[in-house]
Amino acid sequence: MADETGSPESRNPTPRYKGRPSPTNVREIARFFLKIGFVGFGGPLVHIAMMEDELVGEDSREWTDESTFMEGLAICNMLPGPASTQLGIFMGWIRGGTPGAIVAGACFMFPAFAIIIALSYLYFAYGELPAIQDGLLYAVNPIVIGLIVGSAYSMARSALGQADADFGFEIGGDSWTIDTKLLFLLVAALVATVLFNPNPVLEFAVAGILALVIYRREWVTSNLGRVSLAAVVGLSLVGLYLVRDSIAELVWSGARRIGVYAAATSIAGTLWANTWLKLVLFMLYTGSFIYGGGLVLIPFIEKYVVTEFGWMTTATFVDGIALGQLTPGPVVMTTAFVGYELLLPQGVPMAVLGAFVAALAAFAPSFVFIVAMFPYVARVRDNPQVRTALVGINAAVVGAILGATVSLAQEAIIDPLTAALAVVTFALFVRGVQAVTLILGGGVVGIAAFYLL
Repeated sequence: MADETGSPESRNPTPRYKGRPSPTNVREIARFFLKIGFVGFGGPLVHIAMMEDELVGEDSREWTDESTFMEGLAICNMLPGPASTQLGIFMGWIRGGTPGAIVAGACFMFPAFAIIIALSYLYFAYGELPAIQDGLLYAVNPIVIGLIVGSAYSMARSALGQADADFGFEIGGDSWTIDTKLLFLLVAALVATVLFNPNPVLEFAVAGILALVIYRREWVTSNLGRVSLAAVVGLSLVGLYLVRDSIAELVWSGARRIGVYAAATSIAGTLWANTWLKLVLFMLYTGSFIYGGGLVLIPFIEKYVVTEFGWMTTATFVDGIALGQLTPGPVVMTTAFVGYELLLPQGVPMAVLGAFVAALAAFAPSFVFIVAMFPYVARVRDNPQVRTALVGINAAVVGAILGATVSLAQEAIIDPLTAALAVVTFALFVRGVQAVTLILGGGVVGIAAFYLL
């Protein structure tokens, strides 16, 4: 047990979790996570249930006990990134150390990656055919909107009841407890995303700060000096972000005056114009801040990939989400679709490499969070201020997802039939029907409508 006397274990909490790699353990890890990667349709809850059922117990043959598993799950839910993927990396880590973590994550994600590559090839090879474009995708796109809103429904039900219980009600047998202050944060994030489409990280940071001010007024008052300094730093960073274009222009003007403008412009332009570098940096950034689960990917990609970078259209992005939902892995695997589409003009082999690089960069932060940071996050997860900030962030996450979905819905819902498909999908999904079933069923409806109507 760790103590407070400065023992090696208290100074370095990693040995409490980290397992010892061995060829037997690594093979065992690979077998299990390849299996779950192929059959784990149904989303994160299915993945988590399979891990708990097969890997947790008091028997010495099991990988860990229930308390360690639940602690790992709680911390993975706090970290940015897909929780079930990070939990898989964690389970590999406690069984086989760092090699076990790498093998667990790679084997867990490989089936989904292989499937998304095959689906991406078929999509770009045959997606322009009338039966596909006007039949299959015509019906699948509104179904994706229904799935996103259905997932946000479940997330909102959890997020809005994490603090005060101002009022409650029931919808279809689901009990809701609402904190009006969190509802305000959710709606504010939704409206801000629709009207201004700000950086999602900025939205989440503001929501966390507001939650501290709302729920921890005494702490804020008693630590006014530190809070004021943090507020000044935060507001300064926000201000710098908002005037970033003007700052860049000033920098280039200064460079021009001292005679290095041409060289600086050439170097910066060359680096930023490099597709591979831009793809890696964006995916690393996204993977580091998709707090709240894979669906948080949506506002990031909608803002940058679609709006600012122009790598793909809104309609293509919605199709990519649909393909990601057809895999047994995390929704974040949609990043592979982005990389594939971006590099496709250079040929299919380069598109596959682009998909691999995009997925690797997007998931890399998850490995770092578990292997390098997990023990230290475990120390602060019960900090009242941290937990309060996360309450506000959870509400803002739901609002940002719904706000980004508004623009996606404008492309996907184009007539009464597509509107009906979105509504029916939402109703069935919140009642437990799997996303894969709904997408495949919608595809059948779309093809039938194309040929019969």
